[in-house]
Amino acid sequence: MSPHANIQTRRSDTCLTTLLAEQAGAAPHRTAVVHEDRSLTFAELLDQGRLLGARLRHAGVTRGSRVGVFMEPSLELMTNVWGILWAGASYVPLSPEYPEERIAYMMADAGVELVLTQELLDSRLREISPADVRVVTTDFLHAPEEFDGCISPAADDCGAAGPEDLAYVIYTSGSTGKPKGVMIEHRSVVSQMRWLTEACGIDGGKTILQKTPLSFDAAQWEILAPACGSTVVMGAPGIYRDPEAIVATVRRHGVTTLQCVPTLLQALLDTETLAECGSLRQVFSGGEALSRSLAAQFLDTVPDCSLVNLYGPTECTINASAFVVDRTAVENGPRVMPIGTPVSGTTFHVLDAAGRPAAVGEVGELHIGGIQVARGYLGRPDLTAERFVQDPFSVTPGARLYRTGDLAHFNADGTVQFVGRTDNQVKLRGYRVELDEICQAIETHD
Repeated sequence: MSPHANIQTRRSDTCLTTLLAEQAGAAPHRTAVVHEDRSLTFAELLDQGRLLGARLRHAGVTRGSRVGVFMEPSLELMTNVWGILWAGASYVPLSPEYPEERIAYMMADAGVELVLTQELLDSRLREISPADVRVVTTDFLHAPEEFDGCISPAADDCGAAGPEDLAYVIYTSGSTGKPKGVMIEHRSVVSQMRWLTEACGIDGGKTILQKTPLSFDAAQWEILAPACGSTVVMGAPGIYRDPEAIVATVRRHGVTTLQCVPTLLQALLDTETLAECGSLRQVFSGGEALSRSLAAQFLDTVPDCSLVNLYGPTECTINASAFVVDRTAVENGPRVMPIGTPVSGTTFHVLDAAGRPAAVGEVGELHIGGIQVARGYLGRPDLTAERFVQDPFSVTPGARLYRTGDLAHFNADGTVQFVGRTDNQVKLRGYRVELDEICQAIETHD
């Protein structure tokens, strides 16, 4: 077995909606989500999600359906995602900022029959939607007269998803020229949310800024954070591009927790106002390599705030490892911060070309196992078989490893160091980009 692999087993016998119901039962009147001057309590979010779930089922959504979400940040975005989950379906994030051809492709490839949107985006979405996709606005779903005779939310809970059902299908850049849909099950994301609570303190005392674009996998834990009991502040559209607006939003709403790519972290430091965010207690960095110099600058600027370097492919449910950056790391550590140790229920194996565990300090391909490994790629059994392989280190029948394509090595202290790629994939401001996809797009352009 690879050295320092996290072999802790982790059961996940519940689903996301159960977690939300538990939070609403424990603190029904606490604020769950805020957008500008509007807010919902946990009880209201639960009730609206369950009602919307019942109405979606009345409209033809069944357990196992995939429902598109094409919305700007809002209370409605939050309630729609939870409504889809209460219907027993999985959601497909469709960011309005994506190119229209890509959005149309994702809808067709995912086989969505229905897409939820807002009035301001309705006409645009209808222009690009496949003919067999039904476009439904939030106003329609909240119009009681459209659902006369709709079964009650309580009666409809029996159709809710189970731990091994899909929670969402999220698209990532494709090496073959086409984006591929990654299928994430409830049990995988529930394990991630529990790790966030247990290891990072994401609980009822935290306020999270939801600022990551909807189709980026890191956005999912921001949106689903009420399952941990946290309050979520929905940022303005495009806020992730505006450091000044982020700082203002953190100060206005008392945000405690922020995640960003290193590029944005540098931009926030460059505003010279980040130190004025007195409520900020933790910053997560991910999506790109975190340099020692940037980490040192951050700790100097906001010494009372923790900095956590996160790593995780989309195929392993958001965050697969973490490293808490401290003074020792920036003074004595490598030029680039380690990606840390595996999250609970996840295993890391650095393997050589023959599939043998590499020694400490020896570079190999990072393979990830455990409960957070995705089901695979939607409609792509060939690619799934290539990237999701049998786990020879696990005693669990059918366990698989995800071949990340990332080159890494174990450090002597048990942390993992990312050193490069086995292919020509690159990261740009946190976005995963397959250069082959760009090449194919150029070659097919008239």
